[in-house]
Amino acid sequence: MTNKEKQAKVAKVMREFKSGKLKSSSGEAVKNPQQALAIALSESGMSRKPKKDMGDEYYMAFMKELAGEEEEEKEMDGSCGKKR
Repeated sequence: MTNKEKQAKVAKVMREFKSGKLKSSSGEAVKNPQQALAIALSESGMSRKPKKDMGDEYYMAFMKELAGEEEEEKEMDGSCGKKR
């Protein structure tokens, strides 16, 4: 959904609120303008944060973290690479 479509959806829901036709999930008419705005943003998808991709920086940090955990496990085993 493009930004214009989202804005149109918000405008439509707010018009429903002003005319008294906007209903909550329980079926009762919405009387609070803040609740109407929350419904409008939710229906248009504007209330959600955009998802982040697994970018290069995030991926490298994740791999370093995994490598760090493996090193800690080796240290806990008591084996330090020396032969007896």
